[in-house]
Amino acid sequence: MNIYERIKHDIQQDYYMQNYANEGQRFIAWYLRNIYGLDTTEAKNCVTDGANDKQIDAVYISDKDETVYIIQGKFLQKGKTDAKPLFEIYSAWLQVKDLQHLQENSNNKLSGKINEISSAINDDNYDVCFELVTTSELTKSAQKEAEHYRQELSNNEDINANLVVLDESVLEKRYNESINLAGAGIDYEFHLETGRYMDININGTRAVIAVIPLKECVNIPGINDGSLFRKNVRQALNKTTKVNKDIVQSLKKSPGEFFFMHNGITAICSSLRIDSNILSVEGLSVVNGCQSLTAIYGSSESVKAGDEGYIIFRFYEIADVSRGDIISTSTNSQNAVKPRDLRSNDKYILELKKAYEQCYPDGQFITKRGEKTENGKNPQYVIELSLLAKLLMSWHIQKPSDI
Repeated sequence: MNIYERIKHDIQQDYYMQNYANEGQRFIAWYLRNIYGLDTTEAKNCVTDGANDKQIDAVYISDKDETVYIIQGKFLQKGKTDAKPLFEIYSAWLQVKDLQHLQENSNNKLSGKINEISSAINDDNYDVCFELVTTSELTKSAQKEAEHYRQELSNNEDINANLVVLDESVLEKRYNESINLAGAGIDYEFHLETGRYMDININGTRAVIAVIPLKECVNIPGINDGSLFRKNVRQALNKTTKVNKDIVQSLKKSPGEFFFMHNGITAICSSLRIDSNILSVEGLSVVNGCQSLTAIYGSSESVKAGDEGYIIFRFYEIADVSRGDIISTSTNSQNAVKPRDLRSNDKYILELKKAYEQCYPDGQFITKRGEKTENGKNPQYVIELSLLAKLLMSWHIQKPSDI
């Protein structure tokens, strides 16, 4: 499936069909969600395409990148793109240099973004990046025109601006990179036993239901360092919880019965492939079963000593990030998911974590229940999210905390 076919398939989802009037708008919304990782509300807020959009299909202001992204999209099935979209971007550039005039003559959505653009450029000195995003390729003459516009934008002394062209190949590369960054980037091969797996399609989604030996679970990468569970709403909890104690006891005392007493593992991945009883998965992430796999890994010697233990896996081929989040939340029920767990993968929490750890390289910002302090970190600069929230609340109300 090439990138055009991928996007064509994805934008048939209810979110895109119900919130955007045409394929062009849905394409831009897909780009914002999949490449920049925006949620459904953020993406919708950024799309400005429509009558009087002044050649600006979307505006995304990234505080992390300190950049104003002004986006023009062309969703084309095949062929090459001439220089016309570049003329449109140049027109947008000329209008951005006069924001007052642009605000007075643009549609309501774009007009409402002007104040944000102005503040970012004038108050915070953000860069401006004009992006042409297309599922086709530029002609040679268009490529030369793009280079000409890059030079003109870079020579402007009033605004730090540049032009980026994301054609079919670049867009596909960015999409693949975003999958890996989004959460688990783990590729692995499972050895399936004949008669102990099903390859099915449910509601347009491919799923593989497989009975996997417990001793193979020990070899799955990413259990020990938690990278297998990055899309999960929490990490492994303390081994002393009742559920985790019961799991360990079952593994040691009755591994043959473990299959019947366990709900199984739910995993999502970007692609599935079965060939000669080998299940190859890409972008693997376990969204329910973190406690179980951690317990199995922690009892590895007992598990490897026997051949009778099995566990059921449900592999879902899921490309949509928000759908994966819903599955992660819905399938976690053994140890109750708390509100703070649901925010652990929130964009702003992750940006806060990144900012804190950049400021204190020997520190760590713990966002998930069960997350451990990494080796070599200075305990004085290790802080946990819920503790920080309590401290901030105490400071805000000017009353001592009972922590």
